Amino acid sequence: MARVTGTYRHGRVELNEPVDWPDGHRVVISDSEPEDELLDEADWPDTPENRAELLRRFDQMEPLGLTPDEEARMAAALAESKRFNVEAVRRQMGLEP
Repeated sequence: MARVTGTYRHGRVELNEPVDWPDGHRVVISDSEPEDELLDEADWPDTPENRAELLRRFDQMEPLGLTPDEEARMAAALAESKRFNVEAVRRQMGLEP
């Protein structure tokens, strides 16, 4: 039994990879995230082979496709996070009251 992932859009499931199934092939769909795709550092030692595999997986991912408004909101959130962190570190170092 092959296991593939996909995304539900507009009433259909779009698979993330091609499959070699005949038309009419029955499938089972679950609404849970596949847990085995989560990475644990203990399972992936830092080796050249593992780094290459991770890069291969990243290259297969689809871009987020953010709208201009979403991009602006994300940039603002990142800027606020940076400001907050810089201020927190300065306080820890005794550079600001």
